[in-house]
Amino acid sequence: MARTPEEWGALLGSTLAKMQASDARFMLPAMSPDCSRIITETIAVIVAEARMQGRDDALLDLQAPTIARRRLHA
Repeated sequence: MARTPEEWGALLGSTLAKMQASDARFMLPAMSPDCSRIITETIAVIVAEARMQGRDDALLDLQAPTIARRRLHA
């Protein structure tokens, strides 16, 4: 099951907070290379998961009429 946007936001915020807690210099400057990398990688995972969910939804939509017809004729 796909994560909600709120869950992704919480995960990203938690990760960045933990990285900052482990190294006070992490967020200096505000967009350090590590911070930027973590955000970029997280967004890439979100997009990949959304694409997979979209494909799954599209396949279910394509199969729904067939499944409904089978139930009617059963």
